[in-house]
Amino acid sequence: MSEFKELNKRSANAYAQQRNLIKQVLAGKTKQCEHCKQPLAVVLPGQEKAPGVYCAKGCTSIELELSLPK
Repeated sequence: MSEFKELNKRSANAYAQQRNLIKQVLAGKTKQCEHCKQPLAVVLPGQEKAPGVYCAKGCTSIELELSLPK
């Protein structure tokens, strides 16, 4: 049972880190990919790929469910 609790704890921590990263990038702060150190960029709905946060090399690829207001 402790293995399951540990997995849940790690998953919750990873989710929180990713959520905070997304918030910072959407707020306009410059953040870098932890793997390639390239700056992260936001792709909005209607652009060339799915909305999300990406680095140039593709190491970081966080797709977001966004839509344009009607």
